Amino acid sequence: MRDIALVDTFNLRDLGGYPTRDGRVVRWRRLFRGAALHRLDGADLETVRELGLTTAIDLRTDGEVRATGTFPFEPLATTFHHLPMIERIWDLTDAAAIATPHDFLRDRYRDMLHEGAPTIATALGLLARPDGLPAVFYCAAGKDRTGVLAALTLGALGVEDDAIVADYHLSKERVERIRARAREARPSGAMVAQPPAFMQAPAEAMELLLAWIREAHGSIPGYLAAIGVEDATLDALRAQLLR
Repeated sequence: MRDIALVDTFNLRDLGGYPTRDGRVVRWRRLFRGAALHRLDGADLETVRELGLTTAIDLRTDGEVRATGTFPFEPLATTFHHLPMIERIWDLTDAAAIATPHDFLRDRYRDMLHEGAPTIATALGLLARPDGLPAVFYCAAGKDRTGVLAALTLGALGVEDDAIVADYHLSKERVERIRARAREARPSGAMVAQPPAFMQAPAEAMELLLAWIREAHGSIPGYLAAIGVEDATLDALRAQLLR
């Protein structure tokens, strides 16, 4: 039920079904995370149409959107929001010298929490609106930028760390399909250039990030409060997404 099966677009999946600390459950078919949804066409477009999306949030950079286009919001009657999580794609020139992928990713995700704070606050506000769901947010591979926003959203809802980490790690096998397609389309592109270890969505990377958030802010809601997300926004988000 979690994966939305598409022919030419990978890593689109439902964030429903996760239990929270207070005994509630995230609703199915209300919030989705994805990758490269600018390519939706044909049968894939019709499959996504059936999800009834009202909001689409693109976390990619300005350069990525200029190069490949946007979500097909007009044929899907979906409100589109371009909210870059980072200004530019990571420089991996010295990637071979990086000791462990999960430490590298942890540091980049921490950077996202700073640089992407306005995007995070705005995105949660959009998802909390009465007319904001069903919604999807996505980036290029649906692993890093999307993974961080998914972790923060689930944490704000009260989902336990173990489930947040497991959801993040689900991208591993899906990303392999994305890389295979990228090798055919753009052999010299950024997706192919990344060291394979960085594309594995290692559980340790998310574990380290969540530990840092607790150390620096006490909790995910504590971090969100620090970047200006009001309690009323989180209450509305929970009311819409939990049963």
